Amino acid sequence: MCNLYSGQDKRLYAREKRSVRLSGFVTSICLERLFWRVLDEAAASEGLSTPRFIGKLYEEMQAREDSISSFASLLRVTCAIYINRNPDKPLVSYVVREAPTAMPAPVVMPAPVAA
Repeated sequence: MCNLYSGQDKRLYAREKRSVRLSGFVTSICLERLFWRVLDEAAASEGLSTPRFIGKLYEEMQAREDSISSFASLLRVTCAIYINRNPDKPLVSYVVREAPTAMPAPVVMPAPVAA
């Protein structure tokens, strides 16, 4: 069982920092590459760039609440919701490729659990 989790591609959990504009201020967000890949796809599915998707999410959350205690955590949960809503798409498609010819070993993930 542990090999399923411990044998994953290191590039998936490497941290990546990106700059975004939230409420008119530029800030940086640090997430694992896997989450950035999922956010990129979620944004594209909404017809938005990733920075605009994140900004819109931030604005909507601000309208609902006074503060967001951990925006990075909110983004990770957003990724989990997106993945759960798209169960036919295998997570192996989010594997990070550093060069077009470099093909990492597939990451086999369990299917989402239905509620």
